[in-house]
Amino acid sequence: MSDAKRGTENNNARDVAAISLGGRFLTFLGRTMYIGWFGTGNLLLNAFTFALRVPNVIFTVLGAALGTVMIPIYSSLLAEEKEAEAKRFIDNVITISVLLLGVLVVAGLVGAPLLARVVAGADFENLEYLTFVLRVLIPCVIFFGFGAIFQGLLHSHGVFRLPAFVTAPGGIILILYLIFFGDRFGVTGLVFAAALGIFMQPLIMLPAVWRLGYRYRFSLNLRDENVRAAGRLCVPVLISVASYQFHFIFGQSVALRFNTTAVMDYSQEIVQVFILTIVYAIAAVYLPKLSVQWAKADTGGFNESLKSAMGYTFFLVLPAAVGFFLLRFEIMEFLLGWQGQESYESIRMAGNMMGLYAVAVVVISFKEVADRAFYSGKDSKTPAVFGVVIMVVNIVVTLLLIPVIGVYAMPVAYGVAAVVGCGGLILRLHLRTRFVDFGFFRELFKVVIAVALMAVVAFYARGLRLSGVLILDMIVPAVSGAAVYFAAAWGLRISAVLTLFNRR
Repeated sequence: MSDAKRGTENNNARDVAAISLGGRFLTFLGRTMYIGWFGTGNLLLNAFTFALRVPNVIFTVLGAALGTVMIPIYSSLLAEEKEAEAKRFIDNVITISVLLLGVLVVAGLVGAPLLARVVAGADFENLEYLTFVLRVLIPCVIFFGFGAIFQGLLHSHGVFRLPAFVTAPGGIILILYLIFFGDRFGVTGLVFAAALGIFMQPLIMLPAVWRLGYRYRFSLNLRDENVRAAGRLCVPVLISVASYQFHFIFGQSVALRFNTTAVMDYSQEIVQVFILTIVYAIAAVYLPKLSVQWAKADTGGFNESLKSAMGYTFFLVLPAAVGFFLLRFEIMEFLLGWQGQESYESIRMAGNMMGLYAVAVVVISFKEVADRAFYSGKDSKTPAVFGVVIMVVNIVVTLLLIPVIGVYAMPVAYGVAAVVGCGGLILRLHLRTRFVDFGFFRELFKVVIAVALMAVVAFYARGLRLSGVLILDMIVPAVSGAAVYFAAAWGLRISAVLTLFNRR
């Protein structure tokens, strides 16, 4: 791959990551506001937090299945100049998805009382309220489904910026609700505000899909060769992502019994907003390219793109994770202590959870890129196997550690499972593609050196406490650490920083 092409892809990833962060930040701001508004110990808020996770998990599973299966097939058809066949494929995908999601919604509405009882326990104080919230939010999977399809369609045509912004309206709606109606309608109104935000996600992408020239026409051809290929690929993807997400639901149900669901979910949300959003943006930009290179049997180009994606991911994720770990208590005190409702113990617990998740997500980031590499080669079975491994290890370690370290068992188990599963997945990917070489390790090692220098400076600046003002005591180590990191990266000639600033 030429340096110019690599720079273009990295710049696309940079722009998409920035836009995604902006959109996710608005949602995160809304969440920060309602947690400060109602308090992490609010039983209704904890029920809402868990119920919101259910459609989000379904969206993640469905979005991954549709995105990682639909994009390679659709992109390959476009590369082969089979536009009419590609459009028929999307028609079938939409029809089948709506039918399946409709069945899932009906089952969810009927089974909501049983689901609430299973995850929260029969003695949960707000079982009826949890059932009510589940019934409001489960139908939102229909909108998530359309959003996932529209994102995949736009990504295949090289449109990345608008899909990256889809979470912004939901955040704005949450913020406006809290300002104008929060005191009046409480957590119950928050439920409907969240549902409205989910509805807006596919709606804002619809004009862009229309401009592509796509017009849906009813089609339900289960014998279509592309549909059957998607079906064969989709089942392992569903198993992989569902198993990976199941341990989140498992952790949420355990936390619900400790009445710490809001704290744990918020800690995860911070990591997802500021770290995993970057990874998803990079994966979204590189997946169509990897799919086309695989379809054309361009082994050299595929390996170069894969190394570039992983190197760029490591360059951005590792310093972010280390920074969050170093400043975990200051961050949580700033975010949760602004209304004075949270105790010192709650803030410390939230900070420790966030720090543990931040460390684990470095490994998970490689998994996300490796998954896309397998999907681009139309291999969805391998990620499925390791997804199950991660789920099993996570549940076993959680159950073993709960009597020892209580609520911290979930983030620790998450990290252990990530190392076991992701290590095996990347090894399998290397054995198939031989993408790991001396140059790859050299780039990673240079990033580690730059991060080590950053950590030393940030840790020293953190201990100075020059101003006594919390936000400034966070900004000083963060800014000084970031400056040292980018200076060191530039001095070490790390490929990611050179292409980031168009110097290579």
